[in-house]
Amino acid sequence: MTGVPVTTTDKPRVLVAEDNQAMRETLGELLEEEGIEVVGKAVDGVDMLAQAERLQPDLILMDLRMPRMDGIDATRAVKQLLPNVRVLMLSAYADPGLSDSAREAGADGYVVKGSAYAELLDSILSTLPDRD
Repeated sequence: MTGVPVTTTDKPRVLVAEDNQAMRETLGELLEEEGIEVVGKAVDGVDMLAQAERLQPDLILMDLRMPRMDGIDATRAVKQLLPNVRVLMLSAYADPGLSDSAREAGADGYVVKGSAYAELLDSILSTLPDRD
């Protein structure tokens, strides 16, 4: 790892970690429409870690339930690897216990996938780090 982010634009850089292909593609399209650069799309936590180290995103949209390594374990691991990366946990479950577990693992936010688009976008934008 060089420690130097791979930066091509001043747009926020997001890595989407989602095992459902349709959801992964939809999130990517929505983000791009909002002027957010999607630097990678991971199918699980293991894939996300490899991509995060290489791509150095500003934010990771992290699915809670994924094969090989779930979002909670993946968040812990990526926060050790890249302490400044922001993580927004995406879940199908509006469960306070899961939300608490995500935050304890280092997630910067938690949003339910069934939320209105405006709420999802607001959560993403409020989780992004300030860009000077």
